Amino acid sequence: MIVRFITKDAHVPQNVLDTMEKRLLQRLGVYYRGEEEDASTIVVKITERKGVYKVEITMPYGGHQMRTENEERDLSLPALDKGIDILERQIKKLKTRLNRRLREVPELAPEADEPEDAFAVVKVKRYENKPMTVQDAILEMNLLGHAFFTFFNADSKQVCTVYRRNDGDYGLIEIG
Repeated sequence: MIVRFITKDAHVPQNVLDTMEKRLLQRLGVYYRGEEEDASTIVVKITERKGVYKVEITMPYGGHQMRTENEERDLSLPALDKGIDILERQIKKLKTRLNRRLREVPELAPEADEPEDAFAVVKVKRYENKPMTVQDAILEMNLLGHAFFTFFNADSKQVCTVYRRNDGDYGLIEIG
């Protein structure tokens, strides 16, 4: 397991980064036993804005990407600890869900009194998807009052998604 730190607009002393790496390896390293040392990478992004540290942790586990984001004043270590706690809960939840699926026996017809699947699709939307630029997609998203909008990018010839970030800016997701 490799730990990679990205600091943006934050001055974090090397001894704090070393402490963070040690905590991550101690608490999350158990989930990577039996793996080669460089098989997985945990990315820790630290940003600072007006004395508030934001720590984002992204890690692969079991074919899924786990991610958490926490903020703390003055010091980034408490935000890291909260993030590790959240990631451990996410991993346990994922393990439980996967184990439950393995034990289930497929039935021909589900019984009426059984609870619905946790990921049931309750609504499907369809709309015309004409090629547009990123700027047109952002305009369309804002006109609809949505937080994200999926479109066919006329420039890159790919299906992309624009979204509104918490800081008021926009992001673009390209798959490929």
